[in-house]
Amino acid sequence: MYQNQKNAIQRARIRSGLTQEALAERAGYSADSVRAWECGARVASIEALDILAACLDAPWLPGVYLREQSAALQSLLPEFEVGRPLPEAAAEYITAVLELVDMRFDRQLLRMIADGKVDDSESEVFDAILEAAGKASKAYYEMRFARRCARG
Repeated sequence: MYQNQKNAIQRARIRSGLTQEALAERAGYSADSVRAWECGARVASIEALDILAACLDAPWLPGVYLREQSAALQSLLPEFEVGRPLPEAAAEYITAVLELVDMRFDRQLLRMIADGKVDDSESEVFDAILEAAGKASKAYYEMRFARRCARG
């Protein structure tokens, strides 16, 4: 859907049905600024992203936009889908958490770090724990920014 558009600001704006000019007016910035952010000529500030997120009803915007703009953040924040149906996103999150519980990761991790380091013999299990925790993190963001079902 809109996620195939150029960047997060543009995707959120299009999803909201606004033109660049209408967003600029609503947010208190120039249309040139909005165009520059969307085409990548300039990077929006955190303050601007907070304002745009409020104007576009897109609370996910700052994190997704900054992740797209920064290689450092790409390794820290998982790539996640915005607007998944809530039941689907919640089921994925529960599955990821249960996978961690089934691994007994808490006990394994406590035993591993008791000496303050991860030994070579422990690294495979540690990597598996990190991978499972990464899946849970991704699922958390998808649930947090899911499309909530309308109440009847």
